[in-house]
Amino acid sequence: MSCQLFGRTPEGIQLIAIGEQEPKGVCGAGTAILCSADGSRLVSTAQGSVRLVDLDTSQTVSEFSEEGVVLSDFSSTGAFLVTCQRPGKAADGSPAKNLKVWDLATGGCVFSLAQKQVAKDSWPVLHWTSDDQVFVHMVTNTVHVYSRGDGFSAYRKVTIKGIGGMALSPVQSAAASGPSQLPLLAAFLPESKGSPAGAGIYTLDVAEPQPLVRKSFFRCQGAKLMWNATGSACLVLSYADYDATNQSYYGEQKLHYLPTDPARADEAVTVPLPKEGPVHDVQWSPTGDFFITVAGFMPAKVTLFNAACKPVYDLGSGPYNMARWNPFGRFFFIAGFGNLPGDIVFYDKKTSGTCKQMGAVRSPAVSAEWSPDGRLLLTATTSPRLRVDNNVKVFTYFGEQRLHVPFATLLDAQWRPAPRGAFQDRPQSPERLAAVAKGEASTAAPTKPSYVPPHLRAAGVTSVAPNAKFSLARDEDDRPGKIKSGQGRSALPPGADFVAPGSSKAANKNAKRRAKKKAGADGPDGDADGDDVAEQAAIALASTSLRN
Repeated sequence: MSCQLFGRTPEGIQLIAIGEQEPKGVCGAGTAILCSADGSRLVSTAQGSVRLVDLDTSQTVSEFSEEGVVLSDFSSTGAFLVTCQRPGKAADGSPAKNLKVWDLATGGCVFSLAQKQVAKDSWPVLHWTSDDQVFVHMVTNTVHVYSRGDGFSAYRKVTIKGIGGMALSPVQSAAASGPSQLPLLAAFLPESKGSPAGAGIYTLDVAEPQPLVRKSFFRCQGAKLMWNATGSACLVLSYADYDATNQSYYGEQKLHYLPTDPARADEAVTVPLPKEGPVHDVQWSPTGDFFITVAGFMPAKVTLFNAACKPVYDLGSGPYNMARWNPFGRFFFIAGFGNLPGDIVFYDKKTSGTCKQMGAVRSPAVSAEWSPDGRLLLTATTSPRLRVDNNVKVFTYFGEQRLHVPFATLLDAQWRPAPRGAFQDRPQSPERLAAVAKGEASTAAPTKPSYVPPHLRAAGVTSVAPNAKFSLARDEDDRPGKIKSGQGRSALPPGADFVAPGSSKAANKNAKRRAKKKAGADGPDGDADGDDVAEQAAIALASTSLRN
């Protein structure tokens, strides 16, 4: 089975196959890319209806009338489709029920309610369990739990005062209890009346649950909740639109770690990132045993942590703001897009946590995504982020370009999903490893010649040595490698500065005195050295002045 990708243009959605030059049109204009988890059906919400298109035949397999759909999403198994329209009023003046759940087997609407706030940043608003038996919906101070057993006709209230965001665990956790065996819920609680913001882990089996684990933090306006695949821990990326230290124009971000086991509640900490500055990206491995952070002022620092929030590997610093794992958690890349040059570095993570570089390439883009087989990388330059040079490129896991398709205007690009089990995890090919061992294949990105000012070009100068003392792209003092246990800076209270032992001014002065005394630097009559004499004279002079 070969991998295919979607490209969305103002004219519609096209399906592109690797090795074929001519794209295949599958959907008309006016709809976003939304494909089922198995890659068999595409949703089209244009022309006042919702259609499901079979991607193999390009034929409509299901259709129902629904005007003005702006957001849509599949449930976990793909059995239901959630659609949302802009808020409005019904004929009797009451708020219109603009949020609906459709049963794709029958084409009927099985649930609807009025959703006042419709925003892409907070979508989806319905959170499903992995088997689609239950979904939850957040309202003021309460979470409503709906069950498929009664046709989603009634709900059960779970009170969490002040809740401002939530995320369901992907699996049933051992910390959950009760006959319903619902997954755990991670909730974000904003600041209120001088109280700090916070995040907690809750069960959904009782009406008024107490947090199993909780972490509080100040200077926060919102948070992103990220579960690992095993449901054993949750990362909370808190953010504020302003930076209280006035060091960053883009606000302030902090990363917090919450284990789900109440016995490990004291391990809920702010992640000790090795460099100050914004948190550019955080990504859990699909296997849930590691996560990567890209943080700090440029050049950003990239660090690999294990599931217990312990740093295990330092990937160095560079012009990076993105990290992505392949679907099997074996390969990953770090890259720098946006206003960064587009460096992409590919790594192979070993079982021990050691990371080996496989290749590198430079490809300025807006987005990047691994293919379902975990062997190819799709990069896309899209509009309106960039109005020129819109294109899609496909690279191998070691940086070799396989496909380049230019577009006049490209709005979005994604891989076509594959059914579960269609691909298996594979290591690097033996041919590639042999070529690297012989030195026939390079793992470094091609470098461009350094910039030479025009007045030096006229003098025949072809290159200029870079300033090794300052660089926004690289930190020459970085030493990437495996982090030993206990190595690195520990977490400190807010506002505290780390001072290495013996690095203070007083400690250095005392060390010099001890060295002089040991070397017999004092005079033959036992008088103090010149520095001590000068200090004593200054003190005596000051005392005389005060008495007068």
